[in-house]
Amino acid sequence: MGSKRIRAVVIGTIALLILAGLVWLIPENPLGTEDRPQDESTESAVMPSDGGSGSPEQTSPPVAAPEEEDEQQAAPVSDMTDPEQVARAFMQSYPGDVADLADPTFLASLDGVEVGLLNQISNMRLEHVDQATDDMTEQHAYTIHGTYQGQDIQAYTIVVSRPSEPIEGESADDNGLPYQVDSFDWSPFLLGDEDSPGPAAGLVSPLTAQQRGDLIAATRTGVIAQVLTYNPDESEKERQARLDELMLEPTDVQPPSSRSGRYAMKVEITSQYYSTERGGPITIGYDGTWVDPYNNSRHGPWSLTATIVRGEDDRLVVQSVEESNLDESDGAEQ
Repeated sequence: MGSKRIRAVVIGTIALLILAGLVWLIPENPLGTEDRPQDESTESAVMPSDGGSGSPEQTSPPVAAPEEEDEQQAAPVSDMTDPEQVARAFMQSYPGDVADLADPTFLASLDGVEVGLLNQISNMRLEHVDQATDDMTEQHAYTIHGTYQGQDIQAYTIVVSRPSEPIEGESADDNGLPYQVDSFDWSPFLLGDEDSPGPAAGLVSPLTAQQRGDLIAATRTGVIAQVLTYNPDESEKERQARLDELMLEPTDVQPPSSRSGRYAMKVEITSQYYSTERGGPITIGYDGTWVDPYNNSRHGPWSLTATIVRGEDDRLVVQSVEESNLDESDGAEQ
């Protein structure tokens, strides 16, 4: 849709130049991209093959005076339900303001990242490389190509997604929910490998598709399960020392246990999801139930929220775990 408009502008401009007897050779300007909770079943992002699929979308070079370039690169997004338009707008804008194009969890991951490498890449163009739909999300992956140090390369891949379940009252074919960018991966060329690291190796990067798929499950098994583990022979000091190795701040969450404190409750996780609010850090919600293994009439719900931030080594780490919306009317007595 956007490319058709660009082609129309190019054709019209060239015709005027010919009539005027002028011929301009104008290099290709960077084009933009328009800008992806999940459950442990992993709504992991769609990942393109290393080499992509098919040739990149060929878009005619925009014919414009130098003073018009910034306006073209900052083209507004009018239809957030078109994944290509969202991806293209992201390509055109980033590392500028992409708040309206990014999902809250991905947006939170942009804090503190190193994006200077993107300023060295020009003549960007977009290639749709993969798509998938499941019970939770519709996903499209786009690879951005460009020129780096005189060489045509794959620069990075983004995934844009939206919930596959439309707004109540709409049909699946009329899904009016907006697409948003939810992950960013540098290309293998820019990352390099252990023996020959590329220019993007070691950079603090936005949330990748792999991280997005793994973060919710890794936090559940590595932190939430440990917070909910009750050991009657473990003192509170020993417990806090154990949890201090897993998160940056102490937690007030107490694991469910019997009234006497002699044994633990049976705990189950029933749902997990990103609960990040726009403008805040990455947060992940976990809901579940507990039940007394010796008295099934004693049972209740629990709900915890993990906050994820960048640690001193710039890795994403758990800052804290707190209770959220916990029904205390039938909670396990400590």
